[in-house]
Parts: sequence; structure tokens; C-alpha cells
Amino acid sequence: MASQTQDKEKSLTHLRTLVPPNEVFDESHPSYHASSAPWSTHEDRHPTLVLQPSTLETLTRLVPALYASNLDFAVRNTGTGSVSARDVILSTQGLKGFVFNPADETVTLGSGFSWGEVDALMEEHAPGYAVVGARCGWVGVTGSALVGGLSWLSHEFGLISDPENLLDMQIVLRDGRAVWAGEADKELMWALRGGGGNFGGKAIPLPRLVTALQLQARRYTTQIFTGRVFLPYSALHEVSKAVAMMAARPADPKLAMHVTKRGSGLGEAAQGGKPGIAIYMYDANGEAHGRSEAGFAWVFRIAGAEGATVGVRSLREMHAMANSFLEWRDTSLFHWSSAPLIAEIDEQTLLRAWEWWEESFRLCEGFQEGSTVILEFMQEAAMCSSGGRSKTGWPHHGRRHVMQIVLGCKPEAAPANIREIAMKQLAKAGAHISGPHEFPKEYHAGFLQEWNDLDEVYGENLPRLQEVKRKYDPQNRFNKGVDLMSEKVRVGPVA
Repeated sequence: MASQTQDKEKSLTHLRTLVPPNEVFDESHPSYHASSAPWSTHEDRHPTLVLQPSTLETLTRLVPALYASNLDFAVRNTGTGSVSARDVILSTQGLKGFVFNPADETVTLGSGFSWGEVDALMEEHAPGYAVVGARCGWVGVTGSALVGGLSWLSHEFGLISDPENLLDMQIVLRDGRAVWAGEADKELMWALRGGGGNFGGKAIPLPRLVTALQLQARRYTTQIFTGRVFLPYSALHEVSKAVAMMAARPADPKLAMHVTKRGSGLGEAAQGGKPGIAIYMYDANGEAHGRSEAGFAWVFRIAGAEGATVGVRSLREMHAMANSFLEWRDTSLFHWSSAPLIAEIDEQTLLRAWEWWEESFRLCEGFQEGSTVILEFMQEAAMCSSGGRSKTGWPHHGRRHVMQIVLGCKPEAAPANIREIAMKQLAKAGAHISGPHEFPKEYHAGFLQEWNDLDEVYGENLPRLQEVKRKYDPQNRFNKGVDLMSEKVRVGPVA
């Protein structure tokens, strides 16, 4: 034991020599907490050091040193995925270069950005253009891309990781070489499209560190009709029927919505087991269309509808509306999530979702302070633009809607068996909400838990992903989140 401690101290001392002093944070540094705190504080392993290099050259020295050491380490950006480690956090937040090339309409950016930062840079340097990026500005660019990545633009152009959106990734391999994956190894680039990680706590830890991304930019409207409409619980049956009718309409790739429960996370007080409904509307056709029968006129006809935030916004402004969920970040919450893919929406779908929530609330009333249920109403192109299940690491082709569910509570409100309760409820949600329709047992790759079967998540692509893992990470040192070799989802540090 003493020898292991001495080896760790020696490795930590060596790492300090590879990084400029202002890019090394220990617990006494004012930047330590912000650079190491996970979303859910019960996942915090209180690392000894945070290393936040600002150059590619420094990273090419750090990665092989970390790989060869006996240190427990993790790579992270914004911390949304709650990744942590006992010894070292390698933060990419110092990597923030941005270049827009109008000739080929591409954007090359560093892996340390949040999507909110990218939104602001696009408005400044590429006005009238947009990239397919996450719908919450606080989400990290790289982590979301590596697990597929859902966007309001996905309804027209597919997921963030699809080949027509994510063009290439610059990576540092375990031996310190910096390469563009699309040029160096197309198989590795394939695996990064939805099958990559060590940024989000539940993503596959592929053997490299992403330093930059190249994305396709597209001309896009700045006049999006959007906002939240709040509805009372008494309207649930009517809303459930209306959502089913909207799902039966001919697809409009410029139209989408989220239907979520009201309460904590939306800047409101908790609403217990029978919460009201909030509808996030998105219509890139503009306000006139959004208020028409072809858009969301039905929402405003429901008794009790309140739409004070409804109006015309840019993508940046719409993404900023999700900032209300930041009240959950780093607030001592237990926090678990899952995102089953839902094949069909019927008139009872929302009723079943609210029924699932009510049961969860009865099991632990503390869940009302940090939980949500979100039906992500998707258009066909969102999941079907990649060209087929074999085209990306995560084989998402063929499904449509996503049911994103979160169960969280503060420690003082948690019973001793809180994890058992949460895992049981999350595991049953997909089948329960699907109701009479067959549940495909498929899940979004960014929200996996210990009970997830990787054969169901990655299907026929799993052996191919494992082969990439073996080739580039024979010692399984990039091991946070999904462990491809044991086919399990890991929680906490790896011994």
C-alpha cells in the first residue's frame, strides 16, 4: 500500500512538470471546484489534481504520461455527465479555438466549449448560420457529439454525430500522437459517432482524447417561434390526445416540441405527484405558422394555457431557456437519468408517463425537488438521417421519439434504498410508457445506467466497437462510464 501511494505521488509530481503552473489546480485553487465538480455531487471523487491545458502540445505530453501511470483519471469538459476520478481530472476547458470557413461552410472548434458559447460565437462570426448542436447551452460540445447528440435542428439534419453534421474530430491517442480521426482511421471515426466518451459519465470510453471538432454549418433562420406554454394538471387527458394527433400528422422537419412536467427545473415550486404540463414549442417556419392550425394553435385553445414566454427567438435565445435546469447542478442532489426510445405515441402515452411519475413520487417524495419527465417529440429525420444502423457507432436508425426521465433528490430527503428505488423505476419506464406498443429496449447512449444491456443499446455494432477499443486501448485505461470489455456501465472510480 505504501509503495502504491509513493508511486502515485511520483506520477502526480511528474504530471505537474508537464503543464504550466497556471494550468494545474489542486483543492486550494479557486478554479478547482468549477473544473472538477460533477453535476451530481454524490458522484464526486474529489480528485487530487485538475489539469486544464490550453495547447495541443501540452496534451500530447500529458496523455501518454497518464496512460502509463497507475493513476485513476477521467476526461471532462462541463461536467454535465458527472464524470469524476480519485486522482486526476483532465479538463478540456482550456481548448477554445474557433474558426468559421465561409468557403466550405464549416466550423472548427476546440473541445472545451459549451454549446452556449458556440451559439454566441456563431452569431458573432457566422451570422445567419447554425450548426447542429445541443438544445441546452450548458451542455459540453464534445460529450454530446460523442453520444449521438440531439438538437432542435436534428428534425431537419439528423443527430450531431451523423456524418453530414460531424465531419471530423482531432484526437490525441494514448502514445501522444495528434491526428484527425477521419483521415487517420475511418473505423475510429465511425466509433466516435455516438459510441465515444469519457466526457459524459455514462458514455463509452474510447481510447483517445478529443481536442477539436469540425462541423458542417448551414444557413438557418433567426426567427424561430418558440417558448413555453404552461397547462394545469386537469388538462392532461386533453394534452395527451392532442399530442397523439400531432404525431399522426405528416412530418414537418421544421416543427418539434418537448412536453414536460412542471415544477423543479423550470423555475417553479415542486408540484408533487400530479404536476401540470409545460410544452416547449419549436417552429422554424416562423410565428404565423407557429400560431396556425398547421403549428401549435391547439395548445392555446386548451383551458388554462399560459404562454407568457412565447415569441420569436434565435437558436441561442431558445437554448438559453433551458438554463432553468441549472438549479440542479452541484446542489447535493442524487441524480440519475435514462432516455428510452419510444416508437409510437398514442392518446394514452402522456397519461402513462404521468402515471409512472406519480408512482415514483409515492416511493420517494424527495424526487419532486430534482426530477423531470420529458417527451422529446421528434420528426422522422432526427433518427433516420445517418443512412442506416451500420453508419454510426450508436445504431439509432429507425426510432423516432425520446422519453428523457430524471430522478433526483437531495440527500436529506433520500431513504436508505434511494438508489434501488431510482434504478427500478428508470428500468421499468420504457415498457410502462410504451404501453400496448412493443418497447424496442433501445436507449439513448448518453443516459445509460448499471442495468442497461449494451447488446440492446448498441446492437449489432457492439462487437465492432469492442474491436476499436481493443486496438486503441489495450490496457482499458480510458475506463469511465461504459466498460466495453465487461459490457457494463461503471459508476464511480475504477480500481
